[in-house]
Amino acid sequence: MASRSPYAADRIAALAESIVHHKRAYYAGKPEIADAAYDRLEDELRTLAPNHPALSLVGGALTSDLPKVKHAQPMLSLQKTYDVAELLRWADADWVVGTLKIDGVSMSLIYEDGSLTQAKTRGNGLVGEDVTVKVRWVSDVVPQVPLKGTVEIRGELYCSETNFIRLAEEMTALGLDRPTSPRNIVAGLLGRKTHSELARHFNFFGFNLSGIEQDLGLKSEMEQLTWLGNNGFRLPLPERLQGEAAVSRYLEQVREAMNEGEVPADGAVFSYDNLAKQHALGNTAHHPRYKISFKWQGETAVSRISDVTWATSRLGIVTPVAVIEPVSLSGAMITNVTLHNAAHVNTFGIKAGDQIEIVRSGEVIPKFLQIIEAASGAPQLPTHCPSCGAGLLFDDVRLICPNTEGCPAQQLGSILNWIKVAEIDDLSEKRLSALMQADLVRSIPDLYRLQLEDFFKIPQTKDKMASKLHANIDRSRKLPLARFLSGLGIEGAGVTTWEKLIAEAPTLKNLRALTAEQIAAIEGFAAKSAVQLVDGLKAKAALIDELLAVGITVEEGATFSGDGPLSGKQLVITGALSRPRAEIEKAIKAAGGKVGSSVSSATHAVITEDTDSTSSKMVKAKKLGIPIWNEADLQKALAGT
Repeated sequence: MASRSPYAADRIAALAESIVHHKRAYYAGKPEIADAAYDRLEDELRTLAPNHPALSLVGGALTSDLPKVKHAQPMLSLQKTYDVAELLRWADADWVVGTLKIDGVSMSLIYEDGSLTQAKTRGNGLVGEDVTVKVRWVSDVVPQVPLKGTVEIRGELYCSETNFIRLAEEMTALGLDRPTSPRNIVAGLLGRKTHSELARHFNFFGFNLSGIEQDLGLKSEMEQLTWLGNNGFRLPLPERLQGEAAVSRYLEQVREAMNEGEVPADGAVFSYDNLAKQHALGNTAHHPRYKISFKWQGETAVSRISDVTWATSRLGIVTPVAVIEPVSLSGAMITNVTLHNAAHVNTFGIKAGDQIEIVRSGEVIPKFLQIIEAASGAPQLPTHCPSCGAGLLFDDVRLICPNTEGCPAQQLGSILNWIKVAEIDDLSEKRLSALMQADLVRSIPDLYRLQLEDFFKIPQTKDKMASKLHANIDRSRKLPLARFLSGLGIEGAGVTTWEKLIAEAPTLKNLRALTAEQIAAIEGFAAKSAVQLVDGLKAKAALIDELLAVGITVEEGATFSGDGPLSGKQLVITGALSRPRAEIEKAIKAAGGKVGSSVSSATHAVITEDTDSTSSKMVKAKKLGIPIWNEADLQKALAGT
């Protein structure tokens, strides 16, 4: 075997020392470099010395004065990949379970005869630290479970973006150091001997149940997660998956969750669903062989903020964006970075002139990481809506425009949301804006009052496009109930949410009659979201009635799912077809398929009769190499031929 050069040996030693140092700093809640930079250190060492002990370290050093507690079973790390192809090879044709990968602190909860008796951190994987007093403050940690004997529930303790803002304000008021990030503050507060009550700002996702699987008759990971959810634990977006299309589709869901930014997700974790297979595969000294984590390779850059701009969303939330000096990240030139909300700007003191570090992973929206060099002065928050001039309200986290009926940005955003959900092709934001400026459209129902001649008010619109726009709007008059409700734009309620509710209350009348208590009793709905849905439907009552009055018809009944020739396949429809779109969607769902509203790598095929179309869906499908089907192709697929 060839000996290493002195340079290589020195580099390996330096990398190993750096990895150990930064891993300990990370688990102590005081990271000195971004995750992406740390991952690059590990990747380089793995290339030079794939079996180096530094790569097998689990957790960090036990540095606090808290009591030390041994784990009955080691809390290991996860093998990871940044390569979708490698992930798909690992999953193969097995049933796997996907969950969000949460950037928090791994926890072990011990229950004795149903009562929580101990909560401990992962620590170094073999020995953790007792943080029971603090964890009892976390509302997501269930104090009682209906089980006898000793039970261990593992999960991730984290701080959401909203709670982080509130926690930072409370810590400042108490005279404590202001926290720098949601992840750091969880580890930091757990290591303190005082202020246990601050842990009430934390959340907990449960993802593993052990010690009593056979007593419960649990045979799969999904059954474990279902049990946890049924017994009051919050779950990290679990989904049972099989096949390349299903895994790819789930990654798109994870990307959306990461873009929302409320929960500190930084990837996904996949496990073989069958517990017998998990036990047979076992563990290495570093990780279980039956789990793998996936992260998009992150790339960081430093730039300077030239301006902080504010824009009003369809929900009236006034959100900040940092305009930065152009910088290349992951193959794209970045000029804007989301700053989430007003409290985030205040907490970090973000302002024009600051030099900041940003990160972008794959196609995920670029994120602010930290200020490298602060400019002088204080952040400037607007007092009036940038769209309508109304005085803004502040709910401790967000600036909100209260002018729901008269704010142009809210009107435009609401109608654009309907256009997207109802899949009205060719009616772009620019064309809609022209119709609004001509005072022809002020609300969603106005779309269905437009006459053919109205479309000529849009600059450069000829006969063919005017007829096409008119026909496309007309075709959207019949909608499945879940899409109709999603189009109303109730905060936090998309098509998937409504489909879950429709399974319990299959008509619009049934849904409008539901109480918050009835919704909260349905699996997957918390009390807070139940209240939001009920209040949202009441607030949209006049809009619902007006849409029905202008001729919108709603196809009611629970959606189909499960086995069939299109099981696990997502199809996207674009353009005019010979049958009503709602009828075709129903046939796809009856065959086990799903209907997507936009084209992505998870799309199995795009259905159209206009293969020469230059719509955005067709352009993206051709770019990604996604099959284009006509109606005859769809009929063959529905028949399983």
